[in-house]
Amino acid sequence: MTKLDNPPLIEAIFQLCWGEVAPGQFSYTHEEQSLFAGKISAAAAMQGYKTAQDAQPNAPVLMPWVATHRFRDKDDTWPCFQVGLGIFTVNQVKNGYSWESFKNSIKIGLNVLEQADSEKLAKISNSLSVFLIYQDAFFPEENISTEAYLKDHFNINADLPSDFLSNPNIDRNKSNVDINIKIEIKEPKGFISIKIANAIINDQPGLLMETIVHSKMADITDKNGILNWVERAHEIQKHSFETLIQPTAYR
Repeated sequence: MTKLDNPPLIEAIFQLCWGEVAPGQFSYTHEEQSLFAGKISAAAAMQGYKTAQDAQPNAPVLMPWVATHRFRDKDDTWPCFQVGLGIFTVNQVKNGYSWESFKNSIKIGLNVLEQADSEKLAKISNSLSVFLIYQDAFFPEENISTEAYLKDHFNINADLPSDFLSNPNIDRNKSNVDINIKIEIKEPKGFISIKIANAIINDQPGLLMETIVHSKMADITDKNGILNWVERAHEIQKHSFETLIQPTAYR
């Protein structure tokens, strides 16, 4: 992806999730519920990520797919690795992001996972899902409707018919959107979800766009297979950014 002077990125996330044996039903071993986070902590420390933090200090019980432990090089530095019951993530914020550095962080994260349990990916392959997620922030000018902003700066039309908006009781400048589109993709096999919604971002009203590439990984049981998936998923992310968002949205 071309390097941007002012990218709208909030956070890029690589995420592995496993253990869902049926919709809403999860199954985990005793080791996953009690020991696995400690193994990840030891492996992360060996890779230089020695600062461990509690990501859910007030959580009464372990919940599937909720990160509970976070590992950094130093306090408040990125990237960080996170682990919880049935989840492992690599996170990178805007500051310090480039695709090559983030991809290398994903590789280190997979090394941490492999060092914690060399057979982990093979063990969880039947229920493994992998995600590449980008969260971007946009800040429409005051006195412009969200629909008008999308029409002017995105290749997405959320306009409502003028007959509807002509009602004097409707204030089109005070509107919110919550768009969620899910499309199947052939390569890598899976789905891309595009979500756009009004949100408070760093104490400012804005638009949050979340683009998620998601695949089931039953046929991939090793680190190299996942890294190949990451490259293909990033190509879809790049295509989405370049075709859905106009440069005027972030300049």
